[in-house]
Amino acid sequence: MKNFFASFLGTIAGLAFTVTAMVVVMIGLLIAASSIKPPVAQVETGSYLVFDLSANITDAPPEFDGAGPGAIFGNETTTLQLRSVTRALREAANDKRIAGVAIFGALQPDGYGSGFAALSEVRAALADFKKSGKPVVAYLESATTHDLYLAAGATDLALDPYGSLMVPGLASEPTFFAGAFERFGVGVQVTKVGEFKSYAEPFVRKDLSPQNRAQLEKLLGDLWGDLLADLAADREMAPAELQALIDSEGIIRPESALKAKLVDRLAYRDQVLEKLKAATGREGAGEAFKQIALGDYMRTVSPPSAHGDSDKQIAIIYAEGAIVDGEGEQGEVGGERFARELRALRQDDNVRAIVLRVNSPGGSATASEHIQRELRLAGDVKPVVVSMGSYAASGGYWISAY
Repeated sequence: MKNFFASFLGTIAGLAFTVTAMVVVMIGLLIAASSIKPPVAQVETGSYLVFDLSANITDAPPEFDGAGPGAIFGNETTTLQLRSVTRALREAANDKRIAGVAIFGALQPDGYGSGFAALSEVRAALADFKKSGKPVVAYLESATTHDLYLAAGATDLALDPYGSLMVPGLASEPTFFAGAFERFGVGVQVTKVGEFKSYAEPFVRKDLSPQNRAQLEKLLGDLWGDLLADLAADREMAPAELQALIDSEGIIRPESALKAKLVDRLAYRDQVLEKLKAATGREGAGEAFKQIALGDYMRTVSPPSAHGDSDKQIAIIYAEGAIVDGEGEQGEVGGERFARELRALRQDDNVRAIVLRVNSPGGSATASEHIQRELRLAGDVKPVVVSMGSYAASGGYWISAY
């Protein structure tokens, strides 16, 4: 029996040591990954700025600068900050080393990133780039509405001959739990104000209320009208003509897209690459066309905050994600943390104004109230400007209103 307990305790001790060692190693890897600073890339004259859409475009800066935790396991989706993207594109327009922009890939929306409000700002930056006389080349394969919305203004828009444009329109598909709750005898009591507050509907109804249906149809209709008008203007066609094509083919075939001039040509990736090689003087060469990735180029562009007097600052603070009580996790707006940061900015005499960027569906009423209180106090002593992104709903709108 003694030998059994000795062996058992030894096994437990060994497992505890192994787990502890693994935790320490993981923490070390995370710290090391977050501290990695990629080298500043060199820009060769005549290069194309490659905008790989296989990313998530967020309002707030990435949590990790450089290699994040996902990079350790090779499963990280690239995160690009909206302001950095638009600043880099506008800088590239006046950069004599940059010959054009090449767009590839498909967007990877995650959380509250890559919303249409953010994409509209990227579109505006691409339009400014085109005003410099430099081309924007785009290659799409199985493109979504988001991808097409971003690339539609390209001077040369190519679609893979076996690709498609998936533009089905906008829809809302809520899930209702009331039927399941009834089956298990679960009751839900809801207190709400107003007829259009629909947050609790999934728990007490089996379908949309008339009020909620009306507001969703209005919201989606307005958004779709704007998207349709922008896409039609980019492709020099009437909105009604584009709507008719979408109604007839929710997934638009390459031949139909070309016939309607929704794309400029059908081409395989290698054909697009060969054209870029010719444009950068490497036609027939055994090397890639002259290029620099947008993420690398972004690191060569000095942010505006690098200039000016340190005693005259404008603070930009991002409320991106659900509003929660307490400190909050990554991708959340913690009420206590956010209120504390606003309080510090209010009391800092070097901060002359505060810009609040909101991309939030709301959340905790208590946390939202704490945040709006600090915003109101800050507004009493210095200018507070609110910029709403793709989401400013419920608590997100509540904090914006003050």
